[in-house]
Amino acid sequence: MKLIDLIKKRILKFLGLEKLSENPYSERLTFIQDNENIEMQQLREYKTWYLASADELLNFYTNEELYGNAREPIYNRNRQNYFWGLSSIENDIKRVHSGIPHSIVFTLTNIIGDFKIETKNDELRKRLDSIIESNDLRFKINQEEMPLTMVEGWGAFKINFDKRLSNKPIIQFYEAMNCEFVYKSGCLLGIIYKDYYKYNGKNYVLIETRRKLNGDSLIEYELFRLEDGEEVKPVELNEIPELSDLQNVKISGLNEVLGVPVKFFFDPYNKNYGRSVYAGKIGLFDDLDQILSQDSQTVKVSTPVEYYPVDLLERNKDGQPRMPKVFNRQYVAKESMPDGDGNTDGNIQTTQPDLNFDKYSQHAIDKVDMILIGLMSPASLGLDIAKKDNAEAQREKEKATIMTRNNIIDRQQQVLKQLFNLSLMLQEYIETGVITLQDYDFNISYEEFANPSMENLIKVYGTAYADNEISTERYVELLWGDKLSDEEKAREVALLEQSKKRDNLDLSDFEDGNPIEWNI
Repeated sequence: MKLIDLIKKRILKFLGLEKLSENPYSERLTFIQDNENIEMQQLREYKTWYLASADELLNFYTNEELYGNAREPIYNRNRQNYFWGLSSIENDIKRVHSGIPHSIVFTLTNIIGDFKIETKNDELRKRLDSIIESNDLRFKINQEEMPLTMVEGWGAFKINFDKRLSNKPIIQFYEAMNCEFVYKSGCLLGIIYKDYYKYNGKNYVLIETRRKLNGDSLIEYELFRLEDGEEVKPVELNEIPELSDLQNVKISGLNEVLGVPVKFFFDPYNKNYGRSVYAGKIGLFDDLDQILSQDSQTVKVSTPVEYYPVDLLERNKDGQPRMPKVFNRQYVAKESMPDGDGNTDGNIQTTQPDLNFDKYSQHAIDKVDMILIGLMSPASLGLDIAKKDNAEAQREKEKATIMTRNNIIDRQQQVLKQLFNLSLMLQEYIETGVITLQDYDFNISYEEFANPSMENLIKVYGTAYADNEISTERYVELLWGDKLSDEEKAREVALLEQSKKRDNLDLSDFEDGNPIEWNI
């Protein structure tokens, strides 16, 4: 049995009846032999572009050119003409990778920023902070979960508990290739995790199924030895001694899957999973690298060539001319033929072709703009930012980025809420062996992006406040948000109220010609 077929069998076991995401006789599937293999190929391709390594790209597309495309020759016939694929069979080419795919994800992750936990329960905050710190979770989320989910389309958190390792829940993230989801009628029934091992020269895959059944939460383990290709053979857990103590777990009364799926964007052809931010962009990435590689070749070709008379060159011990060695220069020896008077030409001739570099530069800029359409603003990557633009104009440029950011944050807040809820439940289970509370009072929030400057806020809200359109309390809240504590806001309100009274003084406010004293 193949690994993909094994996973299908496990899913069918839980569902009882498989509901296909599309008509099996759909025109889309006419020239596709194995849809799952295509999905795995796309995942590997997305991740390779994310790595931002020309060597990894060349290695991937060399393999695809020689073997991978042949598995689905009709579906992959466009990929066969990619620059990276065609150039993989040639040697004398310098291939330049832009790094834009990685920069897009890296920048989006940084723009989203770190999450904040909002709760009035100090004890709950301490428990959550302890779980987050013990798992180095902020780093794991910003460096693993969010970037890989954007790149591959989906992933999943897994929450373990092992007192031998930690007295806190252990949180791991699995990327798309190593997890499968089981849904029925839109409800999550289970998650299948894959872990690969090598022992005594043999390869294994551990299938860990986490699911809910009849109001209970189950964890089940199965070990398979990988044979030739993707064939798998079931074996006992003790075939790998380190896994022999794994035991199936049942937590009664916990109607939850001890894992959390992560997906940011909807994929119409893979409805239970997610869509990569690279979807529809790979061909453009390839075009950009081709432009940059051609530009690099043009620079090489445009290198000045200096022709030296052989008689002027230093000789080695064998009497051969020793050519000058200067970086990025090409030297050609020319014969020093005497003229009719016996004089030898001692001039050095320099030639350089006149080539057009501007067309490559502009073409590359246009291609980057196309890549970013619908995803983020070039301004977010530091591109095409005019210094004369004011803050408001800059925020207008960031609108595409803000839309993408808001969509990701909306999903991420739900993911982290569920993850921390499950973690708190398991923390209680580790400590007491029972779970009494399954819903905790806290929220997840993020800082705003591309906020208006303080000057603009004062200009907008200050006018409304001066015209008595909003109260002092509302003005302070709009101006400062959560940047000030409640006590600091109260002092600001008192100061503004005092100042307002001074501005509205009339003659009745004075006694014997002296102004009254104000305590500020």
